[in-house]
Amino acid sequence: MTRISFRLLVPAVLAVLLILSRHPAHAEDAAPQTELSIISWNIEWYPGKRRNADDATAAAHAAVVKETLRAIDPDVLLAQEIRDWQSFAELCEAVPNLRPVVVSAFRAEDTGEYWPQQQAIGSKVPAMAAWSEFWRAGEIHPRRGFSAVVLMLSDQRLLLVYNVHLKSNRSSDEEEALRNFATRDESIRQLLDHIDEMETVFLPGRIAGVIVGGDFNTNQDGQFGDRVDAMMRDAGFENTWKDTPREDRLTWRGHALFEPTTLDHIYVRGLPAPRAELVSVPDAASDHWPVRIRLIIPAAPPLSTAPVESPAHR
Repeated sequence: MTRISFRLLVPAVLAVLLILSRHPAHAEDAAPQTELSIISWNIEWYPGKRRNADDATAAAHAAVVKETLRAIDPDVLLAQEIRDWQSFAELCEAVPNLRPVVVSAFRAEDTGEYWPQQQAIGSKVPAMAAWSEFWRAGEIHPRRGFSAVVLMLSDQRLLLVYNVHLKSNRSSDEEEALRNFATRDESIRQLLDHIDEMETVFLPGRIAGVIVGGDFNTNQDGQFGDRVDAMMRDAGFENTWKDTPREDRLTWRGHALFEPTTLDHIYVRGLPAPRAELVSVPDAASDHWPVRIRLIIPAAPPLSTAPVESPAHR
């Protein structure tokens, strides 16, 4: 299967963004926002709660999740384990004005099989651009990738949002567990490189803040051997669970072999980071609890009226 290099793909994405930034979609609808309700939720093989669910099981699961999401009413939804675009688009219909913006289409590299656990983003806020990317190949080669969207807070202020689903902790021995830790670290290293390019190469001065949410399959409790949380904090991100007692942030319900733990997070950089909270949902909806933050967007500073110095006069 042919892969597109991460370094080749970034310029292509930036070229698309350049076109869209000159002709922003729905710019007239981009009302100033003071607060955004952002939800990250692993919805467990949606729809169906298992890989090969029959139609009746999938329909029953979808009905529960739609009713639940309608009550939650997010402004931005970061969803993991989504089957495909159609499933996500139908889910978004449960919430007025929530539009599907991007659904990844990752495939297994060995077989080319479409993987029925995709990463999707829906938003009530107009999007300037959206895309998904594979993690790039290297000595350590993470599976899947990320989805991302550039949301328009106004014509000149943008919110950069990423949705991730990092390598699981499933392993048969210590060596495999160590590979899982290293794989998650490599994913975060690539993610931070991408964010840096978006902030400094193409959209300098326009990104009001960056959000990274999703199922990280790790936490800040020293339970696992990766450095994901430390890497995010070293890069200036705030973990919105940071002051929450462990017993109040067990996002995964657990099962017979493993106790409940914190696997799902929302990180914030560039804006005041609120405290995350769990959202109560029925067991029939998912084995993960949704994570919610209520992000306050400060008023934009006034535009400078000072004359811009020409490079020729410096």
